[in-house]
Amino acid sequence: MKVIFISPCFNASQNLKNLLGSVRSQSDDRWFHILVDDLSIDNTSEVFNTVVGSDDRFSLIKNDEKKYALKNIIDVAREYQDEEDTIIAVIDGDDQLCNDDAVSLLIEEYENGNDVVWTGHKWDINGINISRAMPGPVDPYGWPWCTSHLRTFRSTLLKNVSDNNFKDPWGNWFQRGYDQALMLPLLKLTNKRKYIDEICYLYNIKSVSVNDRDWAEMKQLSTINLVRARGFLD
Repeated sequence: MKVIFISPCFNASQNLKNLLGSVRSQSDDRWFHILVDDLSIDNTSEVFNTVVGSDDRFSLIKNDEKKYALKNIIDVAREYQDEEDTIIAVIDGDDQLCNDDAVSLLIEEYENGNDVVWTGHKWDINGINISRAMPGPVDPYGWPWCTSHLRTFRSTLLKNVSDNNFKDPWGNWFQRGYDQALMLPLLKLTNKRKYIDEICYLYNIKSVSVNDRDWAEMKQLSTINLVRARGFLD
């Protein structure tokens, strides 16, 4: 079993060394890390190449069109949806891991039969963690949001989720608020959900890649409200 880390990013050069280092320092080496550069206008790709060097456990995808985080994640994850032994884990380009045993903890829970696993995290500004356990029988669309970073899922679960769940009614991929658009359909498919009560993820609230935070937060709220109101789409 292995963990595929997917990191969508835009103008993430300032944090990239920390992100890549946090993955590289994992005590369990059963991982591969894919960074998707979504048309950055800084030197994100150059920093990636410098830090990674010849380490073939890392891979860089440079987009030639803007996709935003959710489509970047799904496009990569779909390539692994037929692999029985693969875990998809998402680390945003502005963030990083903060627990060297994260990979080991995740693999243990998936080997125990879980399908969706998430961990505790801490916000950089105040150390807050909003993640917590979700009771097995509840409908995730009606349950308070509790499956934040580090969010992961068994890759084969994605085969049963239509891309319609990731788009608005006009067929456009969601640009903001992707976390709930991604996780709620996956959580809906299984009761084998597990929260690891360990802080594994550092969430940088003051993201340097978001230029207009008011616009981003408005789009995020709009996505969340729509996704929760309509529920799972076949």
